[in-house]
Amino acid sequence: MASTSVTCVGETLWDVLPHGEYLGGAPLNFAAHATRLGLQARLVSRVGDDARGRRALQALRDRGIDTSLVQVDPTLPTGIAATTLDPSGSACYRFPAPCAWDALAASDEAMAAARDGTVVFGTLAQRDVRGTAAVLTLVGAARWRVLDLNLRPPHDQRDVALGSLRHADFVKLNEHELEAIARWLGIRATAAAVQSALRVDFGIRWLCVTEGSRGASLWHEGEHIVQPAAPATVVDTVGAGDAFLAMLLAELLSGSAPTLAMRRAAQLGALVASERGAFPAYDPQRLRD
Repeated sequence: MASTSVTCVGETLWDVLPHGEYLGGAPLNFAAHATRLGLQARLVSRVGDDARGRRALQALRDRGIDTSLVQVDPTLPTGIAATTLDPSGSACYRFPAPCAWDALAASDEAMAAARDGTVVFGTLAQRDVRGTAAVLTLVGAARWRVLDLNLRPPHDQRDVALGSLRHADFVKLNEHELEAIARWLGIRATAAAVQSALRVDFGIRWLCVTEGSRGASLWHEGEHIVQPAAPATVVDTVGAGDAFLAMLLAELLSGSAPTLAMRRAAQLGALVASERGAFPAYDPQRLRD
């Protein structure tokens, strides 16, 4: 984990909410936060040659994100997530298909970036066989591989999820994804049981489980860290998990102790959940202080 170079692979999309459209997608959200937090983050994704695609590219540049590896598809549209919020602020998504990210390619330039350090990936960009091939090719070139499972029905296929686990060194799950993994592996749906199975059966050394208002846990090399949730008045949860993971990895890659990394990750996740959209304004140094 010596390198602070991080390549984020997967979907770029617009979250279409009742009150407007917000640029999103877990890899993009992670890249935006990682860039603000001081990592050398690059996004490997694909948008359409359309108005949403052009707006996305400009918004990425405005946020200081390296767009040199974002591909433009000549025919497929930029992806969207039709998003609804329940009374608690939790989000539900619908992803029209096909869209540009389904045709993601493992270009030579993207492969070179992947070899530089860490690759962060998920499963949504693998709903199409072209995406699966590209994502796993890039992951295979990385020094350290971080899986943010990001299961989104109906694109929550067992084979894709378990196949991704076989390529990961570090895994982040939320409480619902933990239950799905436990069901697929035929084990008890507890964080401890899933952690043990992932370590023994998949060789995964790091596991982080987030549980919303109940906080989060991190396992590594026999150490188990329990982090309470930071206080927050939840407005919407879009992007909160991506922000949490970005801070956690930024701190770990810079040499912070896992306990401190988890505390700072919880603080940023709570801040994002208390605002609309996945990328509200904040001062990274003030958060760390």
